[in-house]
Amino acid sequence: MYGQAFLIIANGEWPPERIWSPLTKQSTCIIACDGAAAQCVENDVKIDVIIGDMDSLSEHDEIRLRNDSNAVFVRQTGQEENDLAKAMKWSIEQGAESIEVFGIEGGDFDHQFAAILSLSEVPFNTRIHTSQSIIQRVGKSQLTIPSIEKNTSFSLFAVGPAEGVNLAGAEWPLANQTLSPGTRGIHNKSTGEELQIQCLSGELLLFLDR
Repeated sequence: MYGQAFLIIANGEWPPERIWSPLTKQSTCIIACDGAAAQCVENDVKIDVIIGDMDSLSEHDEIRLRNDSNAVFVRQTGQEENDLAKAMKWSIEQGAESIEVFGIEGGDFDHQFAAILSLSEVPFNTRIHTSQSIIQRVGKSQLTIPSIEKNTSFSLFAVGPAEGVNLAGAEWPLANQTLSPGTRGIHNKSTGEELQIQCLSGELLLFLDR
């Protein structure tokens, strides 16, 4: 019903239009997290689904969206997860094969941090787009970043212990290393047109600069 390429717009600040506009055009299903629906209307972004507990969406905006759009409202009131995590899991249930996310910036830093950690709750083919970087999770399946410009900066952080970490195509490569949460892995640089990352156990978060 919704295709396979999902875009989730969180209820935070948006990156520049040159970043978010192509994402809206490439997606087969656009999901707004609660109050983000109002920003979508302001920016003329057509929404397919609005998901969350609807506590951030004003009554006026909800009535307008129900009357003027074909968006499906998916009300989920549980407080164990934030709206972004709910939207990610709902997307997977609908058959999403890739998920792109933007709108996590601004507001309290703990909310931004929680948004990034939500990547640990979904498959690896999910990326968060910010004004400065693209963030994605890395696991046992090797992640290859093709067509990367030489000297592109990136950081690689462990989420808990990560063993058998391999990194190729970087100024500071890694071979079968063990990483723990900390500052090791910050501010590396690509050396060619391809970056390859893998860990045999555990998880990593890649922050790739634009």
